[in-house]
Amino acid sequence: MELKRRELKDDPVRQQELAAYFTHCNLQLPHSRLALLNAMTICYKAGNLSTAANFARRLLDTNPTNESQARTARQVLQAAERNMRDVSELNYDFRNPFVICGATYVPIYRGQKDVICPYCSTHFVPSQQGQLCIVCDLAVVGVDASGILCSHSQTR
Repeated sequence: MELKRRELKDDPVRQQELAAYFTHCNLQLPHSRLALLNAMTICYKAGNLSTAANFARRLLDTNPTNESQARTARQVLQAAERNMRDVSELNYDFRNPFVICGATYVPIYRGQKDVICPYCSTHFVPSQQGQLCIVCDLAVVGVDASGILCSHSQTR
């Protein structure tokens, strides 16, 4: 997701969205802090101060050990409190839980229909059904599969 974001130099809105989605990945704490700092910086530079403030709060909630990260987050929060607005509309709602489509990198919010790779359990938007999973390259997305059966007792 981060590599895809870096490819998109001419699309700042999509860059912000991908940086925001990346903050919801299950990463180790130091990596999560870097993702939050990156998303905060990208959104702040693009003028989405309200969204940047959200990332700054989340970063401060992790009690960063690096003082420069904490200082930057506090500065972004102060700037955002003076002018709590977003310049551009993002396809991102931090209040609604979601998973990311493995092919298109768009959020699939709770309650929306999705299809799953039977091998690696990656979620996809329904338009990817029937395609070869691009994450594992082993299974077709959205089909039922029993998995590996090692004994007769596992069959139904």
